[in-house]
Amino acid sequence: MRQTLRAGVVSALCLGIVGALAGAAHADETCNSPYVTKLIKGQEDYVYVWALGVEGLGDGSDKLVTVDANPKSRRYGKVLNSVSVGSRGEAHHMGFTDDRRFLWAGGLADSKIHVFDIGTDPARPKLVQTIGDLVDRTGYVGPHTYYALPGRMLVQALSNNRDKGGVTGMALYNNRGAFIAAYPMPTDGGGDGYGYDLAVNPKKNVLLTSSFTGFNNYTRPLGELVNDAEAMKRFGNTMVVWDLKAMKARTVLSVP
Repeated sequence: MRQTLRAGVVSALCLGIVGALAGAAHADETCNSPYVTKLIKGQEDYVYVWALGVEGLGDGSDKLVTVDANPKSRRYGKVLNSVSVGSRGEAHHMGFTDDRRFLWAGGLADSKIHVFDIGTDPARPKLVQTIGDLVDRTGYVGPHTYYALPGRMLVQALSNNRDKGGVTGMALYNNRGAFIAAYPMPTDGGGDGYGYDLAVNPKKNVLLTSSFTGFNNYTRPLGELVNDAEAMKRFGNTMVVWDLKAMKARTVLSVP
């Protein structure tokens, strides 16, 4: 079923879910999943920066950089550690596992997911795993959002390997990086099949996903893209309300 909502209603819905998640966390550290435990209360000591690699700078690879964030520290604002992943894949987003011991971070271009151990020594994370089977397992490319569920990570992709358009889905892994299942974004009932971000409200058994555009669009220079009328038509305009436990789409919302 597809429903049309005015922008203000959609914004209120998003804010309501975000507010519910923030209330569930009971901590000062920012996190978008209510399942993440051991969040830091009060002053944080470190900031983790998932940085884009640039050809000609260092080894040219994407890196996880640790910065001292405690104003009382003598190294406040200084880089404490840098971990190279040995490749350049268009670093974008990252997310904690539910136990907050590991940080998952990925690339929109190469579809690799890098897992960092931040629990053993928070000041000096270590790259412990690179997950490279997303495309082979699902046909999806461009992992965008890494969302903690109990013992698992739900990864929202942006595109697919067939035509590099916007039709895509979500991939579910366990915390050890083993693939569990794929969930395609709905293309019936008014769905456009596009994906972007996600959030959950466990009390309401709701997963909410949004939409964006595919690889062919998001890898183009912005100035070139916005002047291509046909390409600008290939953006999603839906949000989907899912049954979280069943991982089935309930309602497709049209977002003008």
